Amino acid sequence: MELFYTPASKLDTFVAKCLHPHKECKEEVLEAVRTVKKFLWQQCFPGKNVQVLEVGSFGNGTVLRDSTEVELVAFLSCFRSFRETEDLDNMLDQLSKTLCSCQGLLAFDLKDVWLVEEVFRAIAFTIWTKNLEGPITFTIMPAYRDLVPHGGPSAEVYVDLIEARKPPGNFSPSFAKLQRSFVKHRPAKLKSLLRLVKHWYLKAYHPGSG
Repeated sequence: MELFYTPASKLDTFVAKCLHPHKECKEEVLEAVRTVKKFLWQQCFPGKNVQVLEVGSFGNGTVLRDSTEVELVAFLSCFRSFRETEDLDNMLDQLSKTLCSCQGLLAFDLKDVWLVEEVFRAIAFTIWTKNLEGPITFTIMPAYRDLVPHGGPSAEVYVDLIEARKPPGNFSPSFAKLQRSFVKHRPAKLKSLLRLVKHWYLKAYHPGSG
């Protein structure tokens, strides 16, 4: 059932039959997510006030079928301002070493731990589970505090951002919960539209990837 030959009246059916993830696949990924979050709480940030949150498509409820890419943001209370995140390199290096020695993740066949250096810095890795044909790719992004309990960004937050003097997008993980909440609680019709747009984009510009 191809999107390009589907009439508008059948789009809801197309999304339900072709784009929604299979329940078994989603549960397998979520079980891996729970294991990784437990690892972060117990072995990477023990004794620290940390909130780990699924963001991206898995977090906001717009994940496509067969997508196994998970993004996690770890909001850390040890950062008191955006400028204090300069110590991220040491933290990511330690996180990488801890990952490679975690028995719980090694049981999932942990592979390919690498540093992500884009507009923000993160650690990524892949794990394999028994029932999925391909790997699950995790990206873990340490970030300055969760801004939502504070009623959203205040004027002081924007001043802190400006004074940190970093490129645009460098601190985007800190705003991930705001972004997630914006989509997560929207009507199912809007989420279906987002799935359709992502599916169309992959077919049009990255054929073979989705």
